[in-house]
Amino acid sequence: MSAPAPVRVETASLTGMALGVAAYSLFAAHDAMIKGVITALPAPQILFVRGVVVIALCLIIGRHRVVIDLWHSKNRMLILGRGLMTLAAWVMYYSAGRDLQLAEMTTLYYVAPVLTTVLAVIFLKEQLTLARIGGASIGFFGIVVAANPSGFTIGWPVIMVLGAALFWAFAMILMRTISRSDSTLVQVFAQNLIHVLVMAVAALPFWQGMGLREIALCVAAGLVGGLAQFILVEAARSVPASVLGTVEYGALIWSFIFGYLFWAEMPVTTVYVGAFLVVAAGLTLALSEHRNRREIIDAP
Repeated sequence: MSAPAPVRVETASLTGMALGVAAYSLFAAHDAMIKGVITALPAPQILFVRGVVVIALCLIIGRHRVVIDLWHSKNRMLILGRGLMTLAAWVMYYSAGRDLQLAEMTTLYYVAPVLTTVLAVIFLKEQLTLARIGGASIGFFGIVVAANPSGFTIGWPVIMVLGAALFWAFAMILMRTISRSDSTLVQVFAQNLIHVLVMAVAALPFWQGMGLREIALCVAAGLVGGLAQFILVEAARSVPASVLGTVEYGALIWSFIFGYLFWAEMPVTTVYVGAFLVVAAGLTLALSEHRNRREIIDAP
């Protein structure tokens, strides 16, 4: 009787991991723009305007083809579910921005990679390597160190951010599944179409006048956020969800930089220690994935 074939763990390309880092770095800039206007406008109104900008870009690039491809997609229900989950995550996350600093929001939110890793094993049957478990664990520990939990007071803003992390983790699993058959442009277009339709109803009763500054920030957030969404979906095609979740930690550093530049938020020593652990976890995971990929390629 022949021995059973060894189970091969799906590996991540360094290009895919780099795309993930780029996407989450852009999301950090996007979040800073949203925070810059969240005290002046309701979150639904901001998400509506941002979604309109992204939809316009998708139609300019894909024209009528993107609409036809979405209509014929076999994943329409999954796309709808992902759109609603990301919408819930963003509404909760940005609403909490009225009461939390950017660094606090981001730090709490980064429980999402751990949730994504767990959900990827349950729903996508991804194999966990020691490097992936270690990367997620070290990265999360770095977040805890940077966050200085004793400085947090549990309240609705904190609960909303943690809820947003859970919705985002589920949306990541759906994105990985949808990416196997639908184009990136269709996914970005569909997600923002859902956001615009829902937010049009939610924002109308609370609509406020927008000055030049608010318009500029919302449009800029749409441009940057749309690009980030596109790159993230592309990354999901070559990076397992458990790895892509860990890569997400790398954007934490930007939140502290933007917080300091725009709101004079001064990180304490624990932030630098936590950031070092996050970067170390990411680099270790990248080297491990690269080595495993080379071993599979070189195998007879």
